[in-house]
Amino acid sequence: MKNLIISALVITLLASCASADKMLDRGDYDGLINLAVRKLAGKKKKEAYVIALEEGLQKVTQHDMARIEALRLTNSAEAWEDIVYIAKNIQNRQDKISPLLPLVSENGYKAEFTFVRTGQIISEAKSTAVNLYEKRLVDMVSAARKGNKTSARDAFNLIDRIRTIGTEYNYRQELRDEMRSLGINRILVTVENNSHVFMPAGYEEELLAMDYGKIGGSWDRFYTQLDENQPIDYHVILQILEVRVGGEELAERQFPYTREIVDGWEYVLDKNGNVAKDTLGNDIKQDRIIHVHATVVEMIQSKRALVSTRLEVINVQNGAHTYSKRLEIEDNFSHVARNIFGDERALEPDQRQRILPVGFPSDASLIWNAFQGLKPKLHSEMRRAQYTI
Repeated sequence: MKNLIISALVITLLASCASADKMLDRGDYDGLINLAVRKLAGKKKKEAYVIALEEGLQKVTQHDMARIEALRLTNSAEAWEDIVYIAKNIQNRQDKISPLLPLVSENGYKAEFTFVRTGQIISEAKSTAVNLYEKRLVDMVSAARKGNKTSARDAFNLIDRIRTIGTEYNYRQELRDEMRSLGINRILVTVENNSHVFMPAGYEEELLAMDYGKIGGSWDRFYTQLDENQPIDYHVILQILEVRVGGEELAERQFPYTREIVDGWEYVLDKNGNVAKDTLGNDIKQDRIIHVHATVVEMIQSKRALVSTRLEVINVQNGAHTYSKRLEIEDNFSHVARNIFGDERALEPDQRQRILPVGFPSDASLIWNAFQGLKPKLHSEMRRAQYTI
């Protein structure tokens, strides 16, 4: 049994070493380093893992330093940001290995590691990236202050990007707020009644009552009243073109029903017309079957309102109509009254309920309901519209 355990341990060790060699061959240096560090965390330091860790760190560091030198030559802000990321990865690997030092295998092999001083690289890369971004920011801010909203948004995003490089660069809050303000689309939403129909009181407020935070993008701000201190970039107009209310309509339909039912009993007569007897001499009785008839009369009350509108989005800066969509909504009132004539036993139980007629809704009520149905369509189309200057 002991020999089997030893054999299993040897096989496991050989498999692990083979796995480390494969990682080294295919360039999975981080996987190799993580494996070796884990295996070397105990008291026994297998020489195979010591050598694998030494070679793995050397190769990946050489590879990363070559990448850093290549990125330096491009001298772009993005390249210097990449250098920061690479240097931090180098430091993370070194931090994993440092607790193991000095690293000597159980056979006496001492690993030699050359650590990179990443602090200076990271500091230089951050500073250079920020300086290059700052130069780019100057042109963006200048264009933004001349009315270019795209530049204002780009400047806002660039300031946030600079901030991600390090907390020491969080000194642009005032400029960031300015770019945010300059980049916002201010959109006025109004309703125009061109239908020549008198509208229910409060209809405009009802149409404009919506959650504007769910419409448009993060750079869009909607207003329902004009603020003279804030210039408007877009004007969204809901034009009510036509409002038509139909008359009160009545239609009648009839449904006749016939059914055989048991209605008491009767004597069975023999061929002579006498009451038939069973074998015990008793009178023979049977169910009396009759046909019953009933008519269900339904009166259908109906009335409808149609509201036809058009949504227009206008770029106030140049007067261009950037979006146009016709929107129609119909509200239908329908009620079915029911009366029954004849014998209700001809009907199913759920058909026997009488339903009284109701009063027709007013024109104003139907129009109001139509506006309620119009709001989701209005919201959807306002989201479709593009507010890009």
